[in-house]
Amino acid sequence: MPITKDGIGGILFIAIGLTALMIARHYPTGSALSMGPGFVPMIVSSLLLGLGVLLFCRSILQRNETQERVTIAWRPLLLVTGAIVGFALLIQFGLVVAVTYLVIAAWIADPNRSSRALPILIVVGIGMTVLIFKIGLQLPISL
Repeated sequence: MPITKDGIGGILFIAIGLTALMIARHYPTGSALSMGPGFVPMIVSSLLLGLGVLLFCRSILQRNETQERVTIAWRPLLLVTGAIVGFALLIQFGLVVAVTYLVIAAWIADPNRSSRALPILIVVGIGMTVLIFKIGLQLPISL
């Protein structure tokens, strides 16, 4: 069963709606006149869940050749996910190490990568993160 963009969007909305409902299930909802802290999350996550179900059902019912099929680019998806996880693990060794790893992993994921662009990307990536987080926000992150 090939999956379409609507099907993937529906599954994503269902997952986010269910997760939000699970998180907000212990919050007191109150009533419409006296809303508790769980009222709005319950309504929004229910609407998101319903939208996801409608979108997924629509993708199943409207099967024709005009729907654009989705092919997932697994290599870039796994490399970028690994880059983010690696960044989170390497940030304890300093910003330069973590950003360098992140840029190299993301560069490998790009199918149209250029070897001349890599050093520029690393320098710009390190420079921007130092400017934003170290100087601008004055976060206590080691370089």
